[in-house]
Amino acid sequence: MTLPQVTITEIDGALGVLPPSAGRLIAYTGPCEKGPIATPATFARVTDLISNFGQGPLVEGAAHYINTTGNPVVISRADTVTEGSVSAVTSVATGTAVVTVDSVANKPFDAYEYVLYILADGIVGTAGITYQLSYDGGYTRTPVAQLGTLTAIVTPTGVTFAIAAGTMKAGDIHRATATAPAADATTYGPAIDALGATAIQWEQLAVIGDVLGTLFDLVESKIVGFAAAGKYRSWIGGTRMPNAGESESTYLTSMAGAFSGKSTTHGSMCAGACRLTSGVSGRKYRRPIVFSVAAVQGEVTEEIDTADVNLGALPGCSIRDDNGNTIEHDEAVFPGLDDARFITLRTWDGYPGVYITRPRVMSTDGSDFQIIPNRRVLNLAALVLRSYFIRRLNRPIRVDPATGFILEADALEIEGAATQAMRDALTAKPKASGVQFILSRTDNLLATKTLTGTARVIPLAYPEFINIQLGFYNPALFTTAVAA
Repeated sequence: MTLPQVTITEIDGALGVLPPSAGRLIAYTGPCEKGPIATPATFARVTDLISNFGQGPLVEGAAHYINTTGNPVVISRADTVTEGSVSAVTSVATGTAVVTVDSVANKPFDAYEYVLYILADGIVGTAGITYQLSYDGGYTRTPVAQLGTLTAIVTPTGVTFAIAAGTMKAGDIHRATATAPAADATTYGPAIDALGATAIQWEQLAVIGDVLGTLFDLVESKIVGFAAAGKYRSWIGGTRMPNAGESESTYLTSMAGAFSGKSTTHGSMCAGACRLTSGVSGRKYRRPIVFSVAAVQGEVTEEIDTADVNLGALPGCSIRDDNGNTIEHDEAVFPGLDDARFITLRTWDGYPGVYITRPRVMSTDGSDFQIIPNRRVLNLAALVLRSYFIRRLNRPIRVDPATGFILEADALEIEGAATQAMRDALTAKPKASGVQFILSRTDNLLATKTLTGTARVIPLAYPEFINIQLGFYNPALFTTAVAA
């Protein structure tokens, strides 16, 4: 026999038609160096996070959140399927020493853009050579270091550079690019399932790693499945970052094409990259923007549009160099990805720093779920209604002796209590403009034991365009007109 339950069926498109009558945590999943797999745990300190999970994309994303918000985070590690790798070293050098990636210690914990700068001449194996290392393509460098008699440079990122016999000259530059380890649908699945089963209360899921094709479909199916079980969640993921040398137009065409057939009313996809201060090392790395977007989304309450400039610039995030030149995608300079339904970053003239363009949901045109606040507020409404109506299950309800339908007094009592529960949660701050709950008066309760109702939320408005008419005013003309 089917168990008693409360079922809420969500509709989309209602905003376009006339009606017929402390928060939960953010969860992160992704690959990292070590730690238990698919075992959710909560961390409030970066040191504890690193101790348990080491380094890697998952740790970097969660550490950034903890450092910038001061809030705890839920972690569920997805097992690594593809180890990180390093490209061959390319050199522009007059010295004879050849720099290569060590054949054994070449499993980077994350994505890095290595640049080795030789500052002082010398013979390899003999003291005198000095160098600096960059992990972000040269935008920032480590302090000057002595190579001494060493024939290798061991980085704290899982990669070692071997230096063959020969000379190194001041001005020599050696470059290599590392890709991050990756999980896939087979390992993200158990990690997300574990989050769905945990008793830890979380609301939004940040998927760290490139969310493409099958993985997009998997994450969406998991979140939809959670909702069917009465766990109302949303998710944020990211595409791949632009490749080195890839033009804005090429990247836009590639991403728009890859996601043209994808849609969701529960999830958001970020596109582009940024330079982000690591919560683990303090260095500035090139990272997917989902790191920054998820951090601010996890900090604000449900109704907040994170494109609001009053929230301040994204902490530790940049998309321009120190001279103001664009180094990563800026939607204000190269528009298009926002129209393709991606969350992007932008700058505003007169306002320092980087901001979210729109907190888009990757929904279809005409959907009521265009931005994340719409999704989060309705999730909250569903949670409140479910909680209230669970307490109404199996409680006696009177029926009208003449019609067999619910007695009007009982219907009004239920309507009033449900409406008040929604008001308490949604209109006190407010998180919505209004709420409405209408109970059916024609349910055949004696035969079906089923009560039905209609709940509606009137959302807040978020103006995205403000038009002002501005001109000069001559009071002399006004005075002359009055005198006449």
